Amino acid sequence: KRGAGHGREEGSMDRGQARRAGFKQLAIDYNAKLEDFQAGGVAITEAARLPGRRGYRGAAPFFEMVTVGHSTVIMADKRLHPALRAWAGGAAEPHWLFELPWLLSLSGILAPYGYRLTQTHHAYLPGGGAPAAAAPAGIQLEWLGQEGIGGLYPNSRWPNALQGEWNPARPDVLALAAMDRGGIVGIAGASLDAPGMWQIGIDVLPAYQGRGLGKALVQGLAAEVESRGAVPFYYASLSNIHSQSLAVGCGFSPAWVDVSAEWAQG
Repeated sequence: KRGAGHGREEGSMDRGQARRAGFKQLAIDYNAKLEDFQAGGVAITEAARLPGRRGYRGAAPFFEMVTVGHSTVIMADKRLHPALRAWAGGAAEPHWLFELPWLLSLSGILAPYGYRLTQTHHAYLPGGGAPAAAAPAGIQLEWLGQEGIGGLYPNSRWPNALQGEWNPARPDVLALAAMDRGGIVGIAGASLDAPGMWQIGIDVLPAYQGRGLGKALVQGLAAEVESRGAVPFYYASLSNIHSQSLAVGCGFSPAWVDVSAEWAQG
């Protein structure tokens, strides 16, 4: 299927709709109540793997933390709860727990159990429309379903858009590829991270960057995801300013920040 793709325009999912869906997913992910993301303050819940949660590691969760700004939810092994209550109680604002001094002291709580903190991620949800971007002249856009995506595995060329191989836990389900002279020069991919929540990633070859191609791909894929009844969301690391700017330029809005712990031994 070839065409110019879809732009994000008025009538697409608005910020309120997206946040309600996103917070509902976070409540599942963090074994929390929806009110925990609305009332303000810090909530600490017991680590659990509820049906429908997003899980990016096979092991049972030991520590995961998310903030939406005015509210922070910490899901952790019960052994950590007393120390976490004392640690979090010293923060004047819930989001301060994500500042470096607080994360450094948090590392001291996790280390005796053999765990260390992972990368901090910023999540973005649809924000209510943005001017549609067209692909640069001479570039054709092509839709790839799971069969077409499977032809790109094992994948190392498009590490942000697609996974390295087929992953049944969170499969790559749809992609929008930019074609020039018969080859792919950029691709935006969507993985089914949870029922109704599809994560978008993007890669563009260096020679084709700076021409609006990334924006056209992300907008086109996000609009198609919405048309299929799912919520597109976008992740960017703490220091990736370019990726964060692309998300905002495509009509996404900052929604939450999260961090987790991984087993550091063996």
